[in-house]
Amino acid sequence: MRIGLDSYSYHLAFGTHTHFHTSRPLDLFGFMEKLAEYGLQGFQIDPLHLKSTDREYLVALREAIEEQGLFVEVGIMRASARAIEEGVAVCSQLGANVLRTFLGFDRFHAGTSVSGELAVAREQLASCVQMLEQSRIRLAIENHGDVTSTELVDLVEAISSSNVGICLDVGNSLCVLEDPVEAVKRMIPFAFSTHFKDMTVVGTDSGCKIVGVALGTGVLPLDEMYSIIQEEGDLDRLILEVPVEARHGEKQSLEWEDHCVRQSIEFCRNKLMVGTL
Repeated sequence: MRIGLDSYSYHLAFGTHTHFHTSRPLDLFGFMEKLAEYGLQGFQIDPLHLKSTDREYLVALREAIEEQGLFVEVGIMRASARAIEEGVAVCSQLGANVLRTFLGFDRFHAGTSVSGELAVAREQLASCVQMLEQSRIRLAIENHGDVTSTELVDLVEAISSSNVGICLDVGNSLCVLEDPVEAVKRMIPFAFSTHFKDMTVVGTDSGCKIVGVALGTGVLPLDEMYSIIQEEGDLDRLILEVPVEARHGEKQSLEWEDHCVRQSIEFCRNKLMVGTL
């Protein structure tokens, strides 16, 4: 099993998200330097970290990817036919064979019709099947805190294409109040990609919230989850995602993020025995 890293693991360093900015933002070329330093084999691109879709930029990016011998997956933020078409074009230019997306609706908003959102998604996804099959790009839909594992599996089975599957996030099942181990068991037969992460629950003035932490320091039974992924899935890559929160101050936040990524990689190699240096 090869180890990859979702670029969102450095979302603070990239500085493209509304909640944190840095004076010296990271870019994908700098991110790939970190991958080389850590001996990782590939990565998934968060959509906010892809600087441009201009041909010149994508050619330079592909050259850097191939020079390092990395695998790459592309992320988009919607499951509309247009977004998927645009994502497929980027995948083709970068040499990626997996396109990750999510449905992205607010499940817990009073006005949300979950069945209605799923019906729209099914229609949009079905219209893309031929394009995905012709381009040989596999679409991996993430359980993103919007759908349950059962709903997502039902959606994928309804599309009934070998090119439409799941990006298995082992932590997001907590957001929809599912047993995370049972969710992994349910989704792994359909998984094309992963967000292998750890989470914990912290108290707030109004209750509690779920936050990302370094792998091995949260509440998820990662050894059991990895065994399921390894034994019951058909994956040869494990993509880590380490979405930690900012601390007080830019320097402290960036150092903390980097520390958590390094700790997570060490946990996977030394505890789970994943990947090689």
